[in-house]
Amino acid sequence: MEPSQSMVLATLVAVFSVFGLGLCMFLLGSVKIRLTEKLGINDAQMGKLFSVYNFSNLIFVLVAGIVCDQFGYQTVAVLGFLAGIAAIFLFGQAGNYGLAIGACLFLGVGSMFMNTAGNVLLGNPAILFEDSGRSANLGNVFFGVGAFCTPMITAYFFKKMSYGGTLSVLAAVLVLPLILALAASFPEAGGNFSGKAAAALITNPTIILCALALVCYIALEVSMTGWITTYMTSVGADETTASRVLSFFSVSFMVGRLFAAIVIGGMLNLGASGMWLVAILAIALAIVIFAMKNVTTQSAATIMVIVVGLLFAPCFPTIAGLMFARVEGAVAGTGFSLIFSIGLLGAIFVPAWMGSIASGEGKTIKDSMIVASGAAVILLIISIIMGFALPAPLAG
Repeated sequence: MEPSQSMVLATLVAVFSVFGLGLCMFLLGSVKIRLTEKLGINDAQMGKLFSVYNFSNLIFVLVAGIVCDQFGYQTVAVLGFLAGIAAIFLFGQAGNYGLAIGACLFLGVGSMFMNTAGNVLLGNPAILFEDSGRSANLGNVFFGVGAFCTPMITAYFFKKMSYGGTLSVLAAVLVLPLILALAASFPEAGGNFSGKAAAALITNPTIILCALALVCYIALEVSMTGWITTYMTSVGADETTASRVLSFFSVSFMVGRLFAAIVIGGMLNLGASGMWLVAILAIALAIVIFAMKNVTTQSAATIMVIVVGLLFAPCFPTIAGLMFARVEGAVAGTGFSLIFSIGLLGAIFVPAWMGSIASGEGKTIKDSMIVASGAAVILLIISIIMGFALPAPLAG
């Protein structure tokens, strides 16, 4: 099902929302060096900014889900773009550490409101395809675009203008989607939020299983994204090469999701039976990540990283699509916020665990790959359980 003419602007808002999420999630990493110089802070203080941002994500994704279900798609999208613009502008103007912390909180609001607006819209059958998993994969290609473009935009404009001017340009990127969100007509939603119905989701088997799957997946994605450059230096790559491989990793996300939406989604209803696709991907991930432990050359390591990116790519949107296909639209925003917030817990423990292993005497980040491989095995087990335990998708 192609989007109707009246839904074209809403579809663009969905796409720009996940693009904005990618932009915001990669912002701190892209401006880290300039920001520490501007504020005169050390790496430990910079690390606290990352922690504030991640904690705000955990809180505000829950708020965004309720806002989406109560007030509709337009409200959560407009608030997301406004908060994102404000956060990026504040980072550019921040003259002290306290203002930077405030900017991180705004960045969390913007990120999670755009995340919710984009992904819940993509789960609506009026947007893109009736198959929610296929729509989620195609729409989330643009998360990769945002993630890829942010460091490129900042690197280019840092050479042309001041730090504050560069951040103002980046904030201006979100003005167009804000205008689109204000002008668009959206599928009917909002006003039907029920605390009782939302509370019932906590014991809903679909929510529980999709949340557990995301705990494993988000742990894997955050771990690999955070440690890829370290992994490449462990096989002899310099900083420039390691950063280039990280860019390849972002591109592989775009390619993998596009392939899943067009090719796999054309053969398989991902909203109905995408758990089997996730199971296959999890098997491959467990094998490839475990094999990364023994890689010794830069070329082989680069290929491994790209393959992991391709395998990662369809997992999150497919899991989200499985949830959207089985949860009533009136609480779809809350359902998404629940599985995503629980999934973020995986990002708290696994990357740190891998880092602690790598910091051991005579150890490198390669030695910690067994932890990531184990997380992929758990994802496989959960996917198989989902195959037998998930209820049938809702009709129509």
